Amino acid sequence: MSRKDASFGQLIEYMSDINKSDEQYNVYQNIYSKKGFDIEEEFKKNAWLMKKRKNGVYLYHEILSITKAKGISLKQQKEALRYIAYKYALDRAPKNLVFGTLHDDHDEHLHYHLLISANALGDPKKTRLSKKQFDNLKKDMEKHVLKNHPELEQKVVINRQVGEKLSNKEYEYKKRTGKKSDRDTVKDNLTEVFSDSKNKQDLFTKLSESGYELYIRGKTIGVKKIETGKNYRLKTLGLLDKFEQLSEIIAPTVDKNSQNNNNKKDESENKQEKAKTESKQKEQVNKDTNKTENTVNNKDDREKNSKKGFLNKVKTKLKRNKMRQKQSGKNKTR
Repeated sequence: MSRKDASFGQLIEYMSDINKSDEQYNVYQNIYSKKGFDIEEEFKKNAWLMKKRKNGVYLYHEILSITKAKGISLKQQKEALRYIAYKYALDRAPKNLVFGTLHDDHDEHLHYHLLISANALGDPKKTRLSKKQFDNLKKDMEKHVLKNHPELEQKVVINRQVGEKLSNKEYEYKKRTGKKSDRDTVKDNLTEVFSDSKNKQDLFTKLSESGYELYIRGKTIGVKKIETGKNYRLKTLGLLDKFEQLSEIIAPTVDKNSQNNNNKKDESENKQEKAKTESKQKEQVNKDTNKTENTVNNKDDREKNSKKGFLNKVKTKLKRNKMRQKQSGKNKTR
């Protein structure tokens, strides 16, 4: 957690509360003072080297937590956690100022509060880790603890199922209490529902009985908890792949009758379309035939008319010749 104000004194006072902290387990990196006021002054002097800007980060307040183990003493757990805190500070910000205190005010867990300067000792430039770098740091630390400190009896929290996302708030809650979060409960419920569902109707019935309903928004698939109205994305829960596998299995059994009906419908539509096409083809053939017949008849009519006209012309010419011959004979008699 970053702070955008130089509240070193307030945080140091809270961290050093004698009712919560155990001073003999304090962590110091790149600082020389042991008293609260002097530690504050070292952080302030180093912070003044940075160039001031609006909403600039002055410090980081981070927490390391473990659930209490049953197999070893409390002192051994505190010593192990102090070593882990030193390693974390060295990996997280080796050149920065770090002050840490161990709090033992809860029955279920131990935790360190770490105050980390935003810039390295004597450096005006700020030290920054990307989100990916910070996530990798937490994963590596968890692996280190599980491998090198099995006596602490810790469980995998950060490096769990690929695809499942865990917020910092939820991570701290689980580390602090060792209890399941609401999202873990939702995930367990959905895993059971997915495993028991035989078809799509069965899936929706079991979801409803468990108090959930499925929703799809664009490419996002999730469930809504009916009691609280809160939405949970399957991808965030790490269940998207399992849901897609389930969909591939149950979809054919559910849609079989529907598919058959659709196939029959398609066949009927194809037959109707084929009949329409054949009818149109026949109509076109008939039109073409009639057009051809009309063309032939028109041609015959034109030929007949042409012959008739020619004969009429011949008759008329012969008639005129006769009339000329008669007229010529009359003239000779005179």
